[in-house]
Amino acid sequence: MNTGVYSVEERLRRTKKMLKEKEHLKHLIQEDVNELEHDVKQLEEMLAKETSQSKQSVHS
Repeated sequence: MNTGVYSVEERLRRTKKMLKEKEHLKHLIQEDVNELEHDVKQLEEMLAKETSQSKQSVHS
């Protein structure tokens, strides 16, 4: 019976460690997503500015 309890405790320890690692990875992925969203917003603003300038130079 002692072996069974040890096995369950070891599985619990491993599961907790794996969950902690997954949470860390989730956090890193979320940071990457936030950075990508920021980059897309900047590119959209740059594109809108370029498009606006192009339209003005055509009408001039």
